Amino acid sequence: MTIVWTKSRWLFASSAVLSLGSLEACGGSDDSAPAVQASPSAAAMTTLGTDMTRSLTRLGALESGTLLVMNAGSPLAPNVTSTFDTSPAAPPNTYSFGGTFDGNGNGHDETTIDVRTTFVNDPGDFFGGFDGAQGTAAVDISILGLMHIYHGNVAFELGMNEHHMSGSGTFSNPLTGVATTMNVSAADPLGIRLADGSANAKPNACAHSLDGPVQLSVAGPGGTLASQWRFAYGSTMVAVTGATFTTPAGETTVLPDASLDLGCAGNNNIDDWNGRFRIRWACLPAENGEFATTIAVKNASTVTMIDDGDTAADAYDASLIGASPRAIRGFFIDGDAGSRYREDFNWTLNLDGSGFSQTSRYVYFEGPQAGRGGICVARATRI
Repeated sequence: MTIVWTKSRWLFASSAVLSLGSLEACGGSDDSAPAVQASPSAAAMTTLGTDMTRSLTRLGALESGTLLVMNAGSPLAPNVTSTFDTSPAAPPNTYSFGGTFDGNGNGHDETTIDVRTTFVNDPGDFFGGFDGAQGTAAVDISILGLMHIYHGNVAFELGMNEHHMSGSGTFSNPLTGVATTMNVSAADPLGIRLADGSANAKPNACAHSLDGPVQLSVAGPGGTLASQWRFAYGSTMVAVTGATFTTPAGETTVLPDASLDLGCAGNNNIDDWNGRFRIRWACLPAENGEFATTIAVKNASTVTMIDDGDTAADAYDASLIGASPRAIRGFFIDGDAGSRYREDFNWTLNLDGSGFSQTSRYVYFEGPQAGRGGICVARATRI
């Protein structure tokens, strides 16, 4: 069963700052109430599955939010400020980040964040590299300042190869009266890795691999749907269990367990990658910048890139991670001779092909920084 999203996309805004934060603009055909069907419980589950697929394909964009926020004052987070915590009880390397943020990249600061993060080492120590961070975040989203539609409180851990998140968040759709709540237990947090196709990082959320349970509750005028969605790094499928649908009259229907392949939403093809893009990036240790690249399709499963200022000899490739042409993975080598690093990246193409999101990690393999590195995110727009 292949499915697609929207209402739960704002729910995953909590992972905007835990797994991290850039959201698609509200709207689209999936935001309308589902048509009346013979079985309201089955219709509710189908709609939720549809919503989940599209929200999960946005994880790359969601993940960019945290690192952008932690590059406070940068071009992609100009209205976010950072404050070093000097209170006696504060652990070393603790910072607060607060302000408003354009979470979905549409030019409007719809997201208000309050993040407190403790870094393992100095987040500006480029020589020492990124050793990890943990913290908490409160996230609020309002559309054009008129409708408050989302609130979430989350805890997160950021590592070089894996992130973890827990907490809860609720999206309220003012048009339909539907409220969707996500809960992830602190005792069993959701793990997030870049999918690479290996046995321990299979793509079960487009370009990402998730591991752990997510409790979902969708409540509206037609009833309440409760379910658990369990992801596993070693599987492309998600197990949906314990689903029940309760009508306003109190009648409860138990729905059968299911194993779903959420895949990547959309009907894109690999030719949608062709074009020139501006890429704005941010990393930990904290730094940010931008460049432009030209992407051309190489074959049915691979694209090749040449960055502005480079030649064909500097080209690098990326290939499909799974079946969807929207999710690709590649790497490049950069740096001065004797101090080079390798950066592995995953890109997720926007549904409309207007750009893509990037999540990556880099590690020096020679010189005094060998074995050290950092994590990066990026937003790309077609130019």
